[in-house]
Amino acid sequence: MRVGVKVQKSLDGFENFIVLFPKGGKPKLGGRRIPERKDLENPIELGDFKGELGETQLIYDRKNRRWLLTGLGDGPAGPREWRDAAAAAQKALAGLGVKQAAFLLPADADIFELVTGLMLSGYTYDRFISDPSKKNRHLSKVTLLLPEKADRNAANRERKRAEAQAAGVLLARDLMNAPGNVAGPAFLAKTALDIAKASGGRITARIKKRKQLEKENFAALLTVGRGSRNEPHLIELEYNPKGKRTLALVGKGITFDSGGISIKPSAAMDEMKYDMGGAAAVLGTFRALAEMKIPHRVVGIVPTCENMPGGDAYRPGDIIVSRSGLSIDVMNTDAEGRIILADALDYAKEFEPELIVDVATLTGACVVALGHETAAILGNEGGEAWYGKLRDSGFHTGEYVWPMPMFDEYDYLIESPVADVRNTGGRNGGTITAAKFLQRFADPSPWVHVDIAGAAYCGKERGLRPTGGNGFGVRLFLDFLGRF
Repeated sequence: MRVGVKVQKSLDGFENFIVLFPKGGKPKLGGRRIPERKDLENPIELGDFKGELGETQLIYDRKNRRWLLTGLGDGPAGPREWRDAAAAAQKALAGLGVKQAAFLLPADADIFELVTGLMLSGYTYDRFISDPSKKNRHLSKVTLLLPEKADRNAANRERKRAEAQAAGVLLARDLMNAPGNVAGPAFLAKTALDIAKASGGRITARIKKRKQLEKENFAALLTVGRGSRNEPHLIELEYNPKGKRTLALVGKGITFDSGGISIKPSAAMDEMKYDMGGAAAVLGTFRALAEMKIPHRVVGIVPTCENMPGGDAYRPGDIIVSRSGLSIDVMNTDAEGRIILADALDYAKEFEPELIVDVATLTGACVVALGHETAAILGNEGGEAWYGKLRDSGFHTGEYVWPMPMFDEYDYLIESPVADVRNTGGRNGGTITAAKFLQRFADPSPWVHVDIAGAAYCGKERGLRPTGGNGFGVRLFLDFLGRF
């Protein structure tokens, strides 16, 4: 979608208009006096349209132009209201086959959130659909008509920031929804290189392949990837605007998870292409960093491989000596994500970040605890200091996060009689014990773990979240970087 910004009193040249209404209120026309105003208010007076958030109603004027009335809901509009109203309008018009529209903005419009709603709504992954009638419908152009005295330059800056963010989210969605035979470890590595190339030198990318990983003793990553013909990669990205602070983002990149020798049931195994949702979130964030002019240094680390039951696959009962020197007692090969993150977290510490955040579709227990609406956050003592800002970013973006306990009393569940730590503590408290495992490799750096096992995937479209992989984490992290 192309989004343009104009300060234009006349409505000439447009055939489709979007007008916002607060619940039970008058249309927000940005101070414009238009002959059609009474026609716009009739549905409110008749009770046909109430202005509920996301409610839409289409009317036609005497010139056969479409006016889409869109509800903003009760009270002062916040980020969610601007996003959801814009999303509802985009989907309603696109569903009619409309290609272009003019959005009449009031003076108080949040252009960043409004453009976010326009660009992220109505997403479907249609790369392999050949029938044009079944492909995704979306408005191709929206012109934002500002009030007469509005600052057009400021509006354009917000538009560009929103478009950059949306590009990152859409990339993450495409990566998650791509099938495993397309988006394997090498594909993620190429994506990282493409991001760096497109940044004009503002982002650098380095890829470690098998020989380099062996030389640098990434034994945990290599072990998990051993059962697949597609070799493991470690992706390293760096964005360095000479900022004062460094954030390290570490994303789990299991491009397909069969469970390995501890193989998963066949039902819904196709969804295991989403097990690289953490990697997608990191890559999507980097896609947006430079264009959004984030002022902080950000390092991205993505360990990526497939977890397959090949002839050389690792086994339950194996002991792995990780890059850090800590030994891992493998109780279950389907608890592989934390194993590859062990090496990545150990490596991330070398960049001396102020904070390490890892993001991973890590545990089914998180889905049981928090459903598909919220991600869990857990961390060490240094990481806990950042919980408040992460939660604020979650509330602002709608990508909610919620803390879970990390009491020392959980440590005994991952003790091993034959190694330094075991890779699973059983079903009870599974999200917590997985985080306790990761803590062994993140300490002493300040560290937060974000478990997106439920939040990264939707079985049914809800708001801005599409069916399937939704790119959760990109907007959360970009907003957090604004508070960092």
